[in-house]
Amino acid sequence: MINSTITFWRAAALGVACGAIVGCSTKPDAEQSAGGSIDTAVAATTAATQAAGPAVHITRTDAKSVTTALQFELTQENFTKFMAAADSIATLGRRDPAVRAYLSRNIDDAGANKLDAGLQWLESNTAVSNAIASTGLSARDYFVEAIAIASAERFMNDPNAAPPTPTLAENAEFLHARTAELAHLQALRESKPAVTTTP
Repeated sequence: MINSTITFWRAAALGVACGAIVGCSTKPDAEQSAGGSIDTAVAATTAATQAAGPAVHITRTDAKSVTTALQFELTQENFTKFMAAADSIATLGRRDPAVRAYLSRNIDDAGANKLDAGLQWLESNTAVSNAIASTGLSARDYFVEAIAIASAERFMNDPNAAPPTPTLAENAEFLHARTAELAHLQALRESKPAVTTTP
């Protein structure tokens, strides 16, 4: 557990640094790395990153979203919208064979030459992005929140163990009382039948 936590935070710290380099550069995107290809240091930042809910694939080039997720504050409002969006995506996938095929694609190694490949993949499917938008979230917010939830979930049983970031400990505390919702998100991500529990 200690080794996996250290690995996660080394990757997260690298993500913050590389995200700042990419985000603050005054050069056009094509000039931020040689030959227009993605810097391998940036590409390495998402290796240990996880996501909650369905339809989020974090590629090697999504470092900017990983960095943003470390500063994303979970609230009852945005969490409720995220849950609704996750359910909408899962329902759409069950009803529409084309969407189901799209969602089942593994793109984790995609986008070697394109920034934000995982985010762009999510945004590029009109049906999926419309399902998210119908809940009041943008596809970008859904993508970032999926990462923020998974990052905080690792520390929800001990928020004080979370490394100091602007929101991580607070997000972990927020999730502590929401284990049923997290289990539901995991089931949706794994395309398992939804499980409901009653007190």
